[in-house]
Amino acid sequence: MLKKLLFLLLLSPLIVSCQNSLSGEFSPSKDYDFVILYRLTPTGKIYTTNTKVVNGGFKIELNSSISKGNYRLVYNLPEESHFFDIIYDGKSAISFTFSEKSGVVFSDEQNRMLSEYLKKMDSIEKELDSELMSENPKEKEIRNFLKSQIDLQNKAEKDSKDSFASLFIKANKPFIPNKFKNRNIYYAEKKSNYFKNFDFENEQLQSSSFPLKKITSYYNEFIAAQGPSFYRSLINDIYFELRNCDTEFQKTVLANFWQVLVDNNKHNAANYLAENYLIELANSANDPVLAKKIELFKSLSMGAKAPDFSWQDEDGKEKTLYTTEGSEYYILAFWSSECSHCMEQMPVLDEKMKSISDQKIKVIAIGLEMDEQHWKETIPNLSQFIHLMKIGEDRASITLKYNITGTPTFIVLDKDKKIIAKPRGEKSLFGIIDQLEAYKK
Repeated sequence: MLKKLLFLLLLSPLIVSCQNSLSGEFSPSKDYDFVILYRLTPTGKIYTTNTKVVNGGFKIELNSSISKGNYRLVYNLPEESHFFDIIYDGKSAISFTFSEKSGVVFSDEQNRMLSEYLKKMDSIEKELDSELMSENPKEKEIRNFLKSQIDLQNKAEKDSKDSFASLFIKANKPFIPNKFKNRNIYYAEKKSNYFKNFDFENEQLQSSSFPLKKITSYYNEFIAAQGPSFYRSLINDIYFELRNCDTEFQKTVLANFWQVLVDNNKHNAANYLAENYLIELANSANDPVLAKKIELFKSLSMGAKAPDFSWQDEDGKEKTLYTTEGSEYYILAFWSSECSHCMEQMPVLDEKMKSISDQKIKVIAIGLEMDEQHWKETIPNLSQFIHLMKIGEDRASITLKYNITGTPTFIVLDKDKKIIAKPRGEKSLFGIIDQLEAYKK
């Protein structure tokens, strides 16, 4: 009997180890072929493992090399838009189902508790904000929402006690006043207490998506409440919360926040963040890639003077963007004669420009070409443009200078060559052309 007991004791760690796995079921199964698992760190992510998805399912054994922490599961390409995050306590199996319609639904206790808490709290927050921002907010409704928040927070903290999920549930606790007085006082108190429960110096929190989500939600909520001119003070507030953190973490989270601002066309805010905090962090960390990225964005921001470039006209005379005159507005059209989208849109633009005086708007068509002859055969059909071609190193240079990632790309300038619009697509461009044509100086 003693031998059997000793055998079971020796075997039990192996049994527990075998139970530690990450498994999932994807639907519809034909749409999924692989998963990649990354470990999140304060400064990014580290590849951990990958496996095939077979008949919609997969299983990864979580051995001793996969320790407690935050992980990111990529299930399709591009990675940036096909992932979700997972917490792992180092001792429990993780399982889920996933579909594009329903998203991820966890079965394991840790991730299920955290996921359900975040979804429910987010839902209550939206209802509360909607009531607070209404023309005549009902005090009784507001108190009911605040009570729902308290009840949810208390239950989640109780259920998750002594678990890994508890850290994230406590950190994401929203501001809940003891007594609601009025809307202005509520927002003032919420603003001053927004980060009270979030410890930006905690390494497990740093190694998650929550720091970025927290500062982004703070910025969005109070820019909406106070107005767009308050972006400077809000960004200062955010840096104040990060001031004691490791500078590499500061750089990482602020660079990600900067990208959020850029993606949402918050150019003034993005440039303020860069000029006052991020460029210095990039330089001190010897990160020339980030510094160059920021510099490029700033040079192409609204109101910035477009980078100059030169070309030779048909008579062999050198021309430059800055010396080109005679029009109130200019459209830079980056295109290629071998680009199918360009060959659909450029003739339509050419036709539209026939009815517009070149004293009002001129189009400078920059051909980003691989083959000069094909371009030469194409441009006679586009007679309303000033044409120039960039090939080889010149093509690469202007592409980098203007951060061209696809063709056609349009940039609208005023007479001083300052950027006033970056329309996306033909419809947006034509709307801007109509506005400029209608505007009489």
